[in-house]
Amino acid sequence: MDQPELRDFWRLARETMEGGGRSAFSFRVEDARTATVLGELLRKPIAHPARRQISLARLDEHVRAHGSSLPEVLESVHGKPVGLSTAEESSTADAVLRFALREHGLLSRPWAAEWIEHVRRYGKIPQPALPMIANQAAAILAKLSPEPRRWTTRFALAGNDLDDGRPLARIAGKALRLAGTDWERAGVLPDAYSGPVLTSQGYLTLNDTLDAPAITVVRSPRLLESGVPGPLMVLPDVLTPQARHHLDGRTVRCHNDFTPDGIRTVNEVLAWTGGTAWRMSAADYREAVATLIARGVELPTLNSRPETASWDPDLAETMATTGLMVTEEHVLPSLL
Repeated sequence: MDQPELRDFWRLARETMEGGGRSAFSFRVEDARTATVLGELLRKPIAHPARRQISLARLDEHVRAHGSSLPEVLESVHGKPVGLSTAEESSTADAVLRFALREHGLLSRPWAAEWIEHVRRYGKIPQPALPMIANQAAAILAKLSPEPRRWTTRFALAGNDLDDGRPLARIAGKALRLAGTDWERAGVLPDAYSGPVLTSQGYLTLNDTLDAPAITVVRSPRLLESGVPGPLMVLPDVLTPQARHHLDGRTVRCHNDFTPDGIRTVNEVLAWTGGTAWRMSAADYREAVATLIARGVELPTLNSRPETASWDPDLAETMATTGLMVTEEHVLPSLL
């Protein structure tokens, strides 16, 4: 990269990086040899004579594709590291961050100004690395949309750079929090295979497809085993990331235990999917308790009041007054 044809190119890159306030520079391509060498660096044809606008963030991406980084190349070409004063670093950081957001259509987002301020002051990203990381973060954030969610993984978006603690993960995660969301709600899972969800089609991961426009969500695998009609999804504990992925865009009905955990899970599922509760009303609970007691079934004691059920405001009070819990296994015959 130290060809004589690029001498002025690298000088302008250094002056721009060290000068403060700018995130791009203009370079005049005068002849065929310069166009060829620059084209090899940028990995695209370059016309001549012509003037090219060069983004520091994009240039750093191209240089890294050749196995180095822009600060490393500038240090190698000029024999000294890139240096900035504190004031220059602040001005340049703001410009770099604004440029990255603008390039990806994010600069007008409500969280943009606060994010720029946070990253500049607390991001702990070395100035020479900021153009590349800011551009990566903006590119990732531009891909994430709550509706419709396009589920993916951190690794698919940026390899190991989105592992917890890494600079890219820190600043992209901060933007999500400022936007009122997080990785999971934005459709980004830690990986594609952890926590597969049990369904009528077997265990499914992010890379599998649930072939059902409508599905019933339950708690006990016994319902799956016993042949409860319709496609089923089994959530033995909580609404997991894999479950959220496979429930997106489907018509959902949900059943669970008449317990505090069961009510909480159904609330979560209905809030996520806009679905409906199935056989989970206060009347269903009273009927189950009466039937089971008449048959001599010993029901577990309810030791804490459940949260209010979003689908039936009377359910929590009815359960608290009765003081008994009813599981899916208890009512299995009535669900078949």
